[in-house]
Amino acid sequence: MQAQTDQNPATLLQVSPNPAARVEVRQFLLVLAALAFTLSVLGANDAGPTAFASQIALALCGAWCANQLIRGFAIFREQAICVFQAYFAGLLCLSLALLAVGWLVFLPSEYASFARSIIFAATFTTNVDLAFTGDAPALRFEGLFDHFWLPALMVQFCTVLALTFRALHRNMPRLLLTLAVLGAASFVASLHGSDAVNYLPVGQFWIFLCGAVPFIAANRYPILRQALIFGIVILLMGVLTITAIGDAAFARGILVLGVSFLYLGSRPHSSTRTDTRRRRGWFGLALHIFLWTVPLIHVVSALDILEPNEPSYSGLVVPCLLLSVLSWLLWQRIENTWLSPRFLPSATIAAVLTLTGVFGAAANGVPVRFSEDAQAYIHAVDSSLVKPTCPVRQEGPLAGLPVCEVGAKGPPSVLVWGDDHLSALQPGVSEAARRAGVSALIVASDDCIPLGGLQTLRSEEAADAGRPCDQQTAQVLQALPHLGTIRQVTLVADWVRYTGRTDATYIPRGAVRLGPMDGSPINADRQIDYVATAAARMADALAERGIRLSVLRQAPAQPGFDAETAARAAAPGYWLYRSGRPLSVSIHKDDAQRRHSDVDTIFRQIAATGKLRYLDTWPRFCSRQTCGVRGGLSSDYLTSTHLSPSGALALSPLLAEDFDRAWTHSPIRGSFES
Repeated sequence: MQAQTDQNPATLLQVSPNPAARVEVRQFLLVLAALAFTLSVLGANDAGPTAFASQIALALCGAWCANQLIRGFAIFREQAICVFQAYFAGLLCLSLALLAVGWLVFLPSEYASFARSIIFAATFTTNVDLAFTGDAPALRFEGLFDHFWLPALMVQFCTVLALTFRALHRNMPRLLLTLAVLGAASFVASLHGSDAVNYLPVGQFWIFLCGAVPFIAANRYPILRQALIFGIVILLMGVLTITAIGDAAFARGILVLGVSFLYLGSRPHSSTRTDTRRRRGWFGLALHIFLWTVPLIHVVSALDILEPNEPSYSGLVVPCLLLSVLSWLLWQRIENTWLSPRFLPSATIAAVLTLTGVFGAAANGVPVRFSEDAQAYIHAVDSSLVKPTCPVRQEGPLAGLPVCEVGAKGPPSVLVWGDDHLSALQPGVSEAARRAGVSALIVASDDCIPLGGLQTLRSEEAADAGRPCDQQTAQVLQALPHLGTIRQVTLVADWVRYTGRTDATYIPRGAVRLGPMDGSPINADRQIDYVATAAARMADALAERGIRLSVLRQAPAQPGFDAETAARAAAPGYWLYRSGRPLSVSIHKDDAQRRHSDVDTIFRQIAATGKLRYLDTWPRFCSRQTCGVRGGLSSDYLTSTHLSPSGALALSPLLAEDFDRAWTHSPIRGSFES
């Protein structure tokens, strides 16, 4: 038991006059100086408020782990087993609930990836999975277990600390030195590594040690017995720092350290077994709430087809607490049944979950749940997940832009330029270039119309949100004279969207407003005139320079279709989805022509002058009376206006025939006028 004088704040800085005490104080001050230096450079690793929450959790976990180790390895083992039991009991209940929900609403790829996530969660490797596959394209219900990276990191950190403590606990200075070296290495890695490094054990180990080291050092340095006062002072410093410089990582690091000292100061110097069990029970309930909250919010949000980013958080409070309490009661039942904590319950649940995950992944999402017609839409959705990415040019006139080189090797003779509509058509463009034997460049920018002389604004964002589009457009036009081998330019875009129509998509998209570059006020009613003027000027400029121009006629818009929604409408639990609209898989050809009439008029008038070629895509998707979305075993459409890889490949013969013109044309070069 600590002496009464040690707990008096007035005696905080009273140090014994013997040399050993002075050495301890100097060592303690050196540790504080090292921590201060570490925190002073944290501004280079700002990761946002979410990272701060995880840092607090990691620091508290480090303090808990160190506290149990100090109490003895037997106590640490007992507490760790109870934590494992609480975790696996919650994971079992959550997995069973989500597997049942998944059978009703998940697409096969989502169901398979969810089963795979169970394996990582049961083996504490979710963080490793995210570190290497975190940028993979995700569907609506993927990532339900992504928040399990935090428990995985905690277990990995506790394992490292326990092994280090067991090996060096008899030599406290060497132990603290070793932990300092590990923390410094982790800190350097977090500064100079990629974002994925923070998911790996090396990235945030120094945060974990911010909570663990004060607990370990408290056994040797009596001054740490007054950690409560240190915690209050450091916490106030963190609040003042946030007030002065904002929510920087430096300020959040100070708060993390302050919370660690507060936790150290709040712990009693002695406790009974009853107190330990009571704290363990509250910890288990908090853990189970954490396990349930994120998946429930994600599922409820994803069930809203039209507004998936607006869940009702207030409506989730009661079910989250109810399900958390149920899984918590199961854990209490397990803990009370096994009088002496053992690994058997946790190991059994982990094995069951791992086998379940293996079976679910091997079954490839059990696609038999869906009808044969739905398989066509599922195939289109799955095919679209493999999105080709274009490397960013490092030099040349197109430096800084993502550019894909397709077709034959050699100097490019064709430039295919467009927006995200072109990105969806990239498989067809690549196949067409291969068939024609030409070398082509693909330059695509989302929501950027491939016409010069226009300024772009997005109404749902800041007033200058379209400036990058204008800069990229200007760069492409300025680059053309320097690409001396280009003989033909083909434009691909979602033209209907740029004429101001909002009735062409099933799921609403943000509007894109266009205006002239002369600075005159933008008139939303003149969108069509702006596009017509820009297209005519570009056709004239290219014709004067001897470059042929082709414009791909946009495939007929299907305003009542979305492939993912169509697939989910065939799921066993289709009735669980909210905000659904009537689906249609075809449209009358006259309706489609009326919707595209403004765009068709613009380009057909220019084509009549011989300055461009208007490539008609409609025979690939329309009969005499209707235009449909289906093409064989797959859907040719992914959304109302974007084609799937199957639809893109259906256009490759048309594009290949157009690319053939590059073989018979010799460009006449000149400079573009501003």
